[in-house]
This record gives sequence, C-alpha cells and structure tokens, in this order.
Amino acid sequence: MIWPLIQKVALIVIAILVVALGISKIVPRVKQYHDLQKVEAERAGEVRAEQETLAQLKKNQDRLRTDPHFVERVAREEIGMAKPGELVFKFVDEAPTNNALPRRK
Repeated sequence: MIWPLIQKVALIVIAILVVALGISKIVPRVKQYHDLQKVEAERAGEVRAEQETLAQLKKNQDRLRTDPHFVERVAREEIGMAKPGELVFKFVDEAPTNNALPRRK
C-alpha cells in the first residue's frame, strides 16, 4: 500500500524536475530573443537615418548639377568663395577681452 503512494510521489517529483529543467533551458533563450529584437529595432532606426541622409545628399547632388543659384550659394556659404573683384567681410565672434588698467588707490 505504501509503494504505490511512493511511486506516485516519485513520478510527480520527476515530472516537476523535468518541467523545471525545461524552463531553465527556455528562459535564457527567450531573454536572448528579446535582446536581439531590441538590437534589431535600434539598427533599423540607424538604417532609416542613413537612408534619409543619403536621400538628402542625392538631392543636393542633383541640385548641384542643375541649379546654378544653388551652386553659387554653396560656393559662397560653405566654401567661402567670392566673385572676382568682390570684397568679402568676415566677422569673427571673439570673447571680449578686459584690457582695462587696474585702478590705483
């Protein structure tokens, strides 16, 4: 009479151990999967940003080929070029210096 009870308890313990072992093997994989999903989402955002940058660069490249006013603006603003005979003023923002002499008492 006691042996069937021991067998049932042993089977239940073995079943619990098998389930616990299965869970211990699955949980790290699920965590790894979620971590990889986060990395994938970050990379997808980076790819979108690079695609937008590339699209803007291609747009600027096309404008440089076809729009002479854009070429002039880029030459003046970004490269610092000027037309022949043109006088260019460059303003430099410098921190004010205190050249005042110390007061004598």
